[in-house]
Amino acid sequence: MPKKQTPATKRKISLAQKGKKNSFYGKKHKKSSKEKISKSVSGKKNPMYGKKHSAATKRKISLAIKRARKRALKK
Repeated sequence: MPKKQTPATKRKISLAQKGKKNSFYGKKHKKSSKEKISKSVSGKKNPMYGKKHSAATKRKISLAIKRARKRALKK
């Protein structure tokens, strides 16, 4: 079983992959790649296919969106 990372280690890894240090920085997927990705997760292949979020999960999603909007307005 892998060792759990401390919050400090997670933060270091996160910072090491942001902006220009990220290998995909400044690049875009080709149209053909986007189509392949779309096909690979559509319909029955989608992990949420035929499932519904519970009321508790819907509340959590709603709160997360509200928090994100507040943060965006502060900037």
